[in-house]
Amino acid sequence: MVESQWRELFKAAIIELDPEQLQLRVQAAEDAINARASSDARVSRDEQRAMNDALSTLRALKRKQS
Repeated sequence: MVESQWRELFKAAIIELDPEQLQLRVQAAEDAINARASSDARVSRDEQRAMNDALSTLRALKRKQS
């Protein structure tokens, strides 16, 4: 469930068109990814790669917005 939470927040961020909402969605997705990465739960290598890719995409969205 926790794994799907960051994925859902990430998906919401990458499809957001409103610039103000985009900032909020990007931050929420980043927070969820960072929380998942620092949780005590075991994170698979595939999920770690997916989180790194997602963070990279979110950084690119932030750069594009500014």
